[in-house]
Amino acid sequence: MPESSTSTENLILLLTQHQEQLFRYIFSLVPCEADAKDILQETSVALFRKFDQYDTTRPFLPWAYRFAYLQVQKHREKSTRLPLLFSEDVMDLLANERAHIEPQLDERLRLLDACLGKLTPKDKELVTGRYALRQSAEEMMRRFDLSRRTLFRNLELLRQRLHECVSKQLESEGLA
Repeated sequence: MPESSTSTENLILLLTQHQEQLFRYIFSLVPCEADAKDILQETSVALFRKFDQYDTTRPFLPWAYRFAYLQVQKHREKSTRLPLLFSEDVMDLLANERAHIEPQLDERLRLLDACLGKLTPKDKELVTGRYALRQSAEEMMRRFDLSRRTLFRNLELLRQRLHECVSKQLESEGLA
């Protein structure tokens, strides 16, 4: 197999393996999900162009985060007509802190997934519909035959239960 083909396959494998983490990193730095998705694509292209410079003896994700950060910066420069959400210093601080706490965030996601598995099917459907599928309140009110007030009260209670579940799991595993 030609070297460039192997290199491309390796990049695709790494991007596939780390796509969610890379997206979460980017989304922590920009306020709009659509912008984060665009920046992820631009980051992937930049990584492809520079993949021959990647040192395979080092972890991929920190290397990819640097590219993502640069793409976020480019996006901010292109969007100068819009008010900036954060100053440059705050962006640097957020990016560094996000990369630093990545293992804890991954652990919380793992525990959240376990806690979601403990919900009743209806409760899990409520949480999934609102937060994973991003269904509108109106759509969910019709689907579950709930008033707006009841829907949001139920979602608030479920968020509290999930938060408590994750917190208890962290404590029991000595990670709190």
